[in-house]
Amino acid sequence: YKVRDEEDITKITDMPVAGHLPHSRFKSSTVVFEEPHSHVAEAFRSLRSKMQFFIKDKKSPVILITSSMPAEGKTFTAMNLASAYSLMGKKTVLVGFDLRKPRIFDDFGISNDQGVSTWLIGKDNLDDIIKTTNHPNLSIIPAGPIPPNPSELTSSSKTDELFNLLKERFDYIIIDSPPIGTVSDTFHLAMIADTCLIIVRQNKTLKYLLEGTVKDMKISDIKSISLVVNDIGSEGKGYGYGGKYGYGYGYGYGYGKETK
Repeated sequence: YKVRDEEDITKITDMPVAGHLPHSRFKSSTVVFEEPHSHVAEAFRSLRSKMQFFIKDKKSPVILITSSMPAEGKTFTAMNLASAYSLMGKKTVLVGFDLRKPRIFDDFGISNDQGVSTWLIGKDNLDDIIKTTNHPNLSIIPAGPIPPNPSELTSSSKTDELFNLLKERFDYIIIDSPPIGTVSDTFHLAMIADTCLIIVRQNKTLKYLLEGTVKDMKISDIKSISLVVNDIGSEGKGYGYGGKYGYGYGYGYGYGKETK
């Protein structure tokens, strides 16, 4: 009932596979920066190259990273793909749009007091929420404090406005979103995006959830979707991305080392 290999994926969908990410045994989540010569960093550079086939000649493309369920490595992928673009000298922004479970800010040592949620309600302006990092060309917009109405905020026209403004400032815009198979408002983000990456984690992703996600995305007429197979070679031994995250979508899956 779990996706074991690529053969399982081809039985579910004919969507293209844009990348293969090996199991990471590094403590750091920002492997592209911290371990640039590793197989994991090389896999992200390869994914970056493949993305050109999906974004083609789009100016300031918006790339959405999602999955069918929690704990598949969305945030890890988003952080490192954004890092890989920034290392090319491209002005890149990583947007934390998981308003229910804010992430990313911690790994880059920035505050989550201001972010997407405070901009969407008109509390902060754009310059307040765009945070610089220690890495040239990489900016972060954290999700901000958890709002009581994440679905309504995400689906509002202000979200479209935010991305139009970001396109004027950045070469690449990477969105870390909630799992699309679990949270409906991700569909609005997927429709704004120029291309969507669905993360499929080996020995973790449930086949029926992936099947449902793929079907829903096709029905919704979302353009340019591809898959990324993550955590290859883990042999079911938990995540190597550090065990400090727990996910709150009601599945009981831990992000990081698997919870019992």
